[in-house]
Amino acid sequence: MQAFDRFQLLCAVRKGPWGVEGLNLRITQALFKARLIDSDQQWYEGRPVLMTRNDYGLGLMNGDIGIALKLPEQEGSEAGRQVLRVAFPRNDGQGGVRLVLPSRLNDVETVYAMTVHKSQGSEFAHTALILPDALNPVLTKELIYTGITRAKDWFSLIEPRAGVFEEAVRRKVKRLSGLMLELD
Repeated sequence: MQAFDRFQLLCAVRKGPWGVEGLNLRITQALFKARLIDSDQQWYEGRPVLMTRNDYGLGLMNGDIGIALKLPEQEGSEAGRQVLRVAFPRNDGQGGVRLVLPSRLNDVETVYAMTVHKSQGSEFAHTALILPDALNPVLTKELIYTGITRAKDWFSLIEPRAGVFEEAVRRKVKRLSGLMLELD
């Protein structure tokens, strides 16, 4: 689990080739093609997942990150048999790891890359912020700042088209309020 906290890809957007969905799919396909993933099934050893909803029964919250691992099966089973479990850091103050059967996890997504928004509250030793190839309404200096500050030690910027970063840091979040409309 500590190794997973060393590096994280962050994206400004969900959709498109430079968004979370496109990158997670391409990374998964590349790992499968390189035979680093031994299965084309949904669940495989090494799959990092992000909880997208609270599951109070499992003690897991929206934003929790886990990783699928092959572990020795419990006592009383075939010697040497391994089963897939998803390991999540415990968030109950006891430390350690919570192991969950993949079949019990409904609200998860693969998380080789995550949005800057979902990364809020987390820190990683090294983050790489991947910008889209065109300016997008969510791409503002506040989002760039948030992405940069997720890195504890090292930050990398990946910009598919020159100038997107400069354009983004010139843009501020524009907040529209019903109060302003009422004052007019």
